[in-house]
Amino acid sequence: MAKFISLFSGCGGIDLGMEQAGHECVAQVEWDKNAAGVLKHRWPNVPLFCDVSKVSADDLPDADFITYGFPCQDLSVAGKRKGLDGKRSGLFYEATRLIRELRTRGCGLRFAVAENVGGLFSADDGVALARCIRELLDSGACETGWRLLDSQYFGVAQRRKRVFIVSDFGGESVDEILAITESLPGYPAPSREAGKGTAGDATKGVGEGGRGYRMTAFGEYQDDETASCMKSRDYKDATDLIAQEPTAFGCDLSQKAEGIGYTKEVAPCIAPGTHAGHGSHVVSWNGDTTPKASEDVSVTLRSQQGGEGVGVAFHTSQDPIHSEEHSPALGSNATIGYQQNLTVRRLTPIECERLQGFPDNWTSEKMELILEGNEWKATGKVVKQADGPRYRQQGNAVTVNVAEWIGKQIGKVLNENTI
Repeated sequence: MAKFISLFSGCGGIDLGMEQAGHECVAQVEWDKNAAGVLKHRWPNVPLFCDVSKVSADDLPDADFITYGFPCQDLSVAGKRKGLDGKRSGLFYEATRLIRELRTRGCGLRFAVAENVGGLFSADDGVALARCIRELLDSGACETGWRLLDSQYFGVAQRRKRVFIVSDFGGESVDEILAITESLPGYPAPSREAGKGTAGDATKGVGEGGRGYRMTAFGEYQDDETASCMKSRDYKDATDLIAQEPTAFGCDLSQKAEGIGYTKEVAPCIAPGTHAGHGSHVVSWNGDTTPKASEDVSVTLRSQQGGEGVGVAFHTSQDPIHSEEHSPALGSNATIGYQQNLTVRRLTPIECERLQGFPDNWTSEKMELILEGNEWKATGKVVKQADGPRYRQQGNAVTVNVAEWIGKQIGKVLNENTI
């Protein structure tokens, strides 16, 4: 088991995934009080700080690695594109400051794992990623690399492409951590019948056609067939990425998801082909005027609309999901292409949690907090959380399953080094 520090923790997507991979969270930092309340409720004994710019290495315990899903607002194509010079996305440099301070103290920090949106590739006139890589190398990394991973290939029913940057401060194992190989659990044997649905196209799990960039000696990057790390070696070909069966919707909780290392009971997806002759009847969208028809996955959960623009449509012959916590279906009949008689409603907070790999009701409650200096302290009172913050937290979260997979890859490297 390795110990890790979590910056920009949100509601704990990276933290939960890393813990499911066998690691221990020893400190967290989160600005938003609602999200911090969820963290303190779920990790009551872990020190939780507020403003990352006011945290120093003296506040933090020793750790083997650090995670930081730094803010994306200035990098997203939906924002004003201020890039790493923006007030929010520029907090990336607070993470590297802490990395420097921790290494100077000699705490044994081996890895750093960052997460952000694909807009990182195009921000700052196309050099934002190069700036990140250069800063991490200047912070002492022996090797730094990146890969674009899509959540739908890790056991959840959501298309969500995110950039993960891994830095190794004590060796050159980045390619081993981020490489997608046949050794992954669940890799289908050559004779296995191809599965149905979009998850069958494994090569798209790392971006469009698996294309990426190779860092040059001048800190810039050029088009390449696969993502690579800033060192002499390249990543392995990305065609072996595993296509796991997505899980999110439905009512039968007796079934289990078989994602990568993911065995918690969750509801299965709406089955394609439910209605003869029509195939799947799932349509989802996110604040767009035109719903996106899909076979078995949802579009990306986004925080810009607080998640409230995310909707799902199902055939009127199906029973909508009703309970005291769920609103009944909105609207009436609709026709979208060949899909007729569709009823539309908004995704529930629980469904959004499932789309991100969280257990049901992960964000339904939070601990009331007070701020003492720069540290959040629990009052001891747990309260229910409104839907609005829950939607925003899921839109901002790192998918648990993806974090778990990276955590297991890190664990393999650390175990190899101790043998």
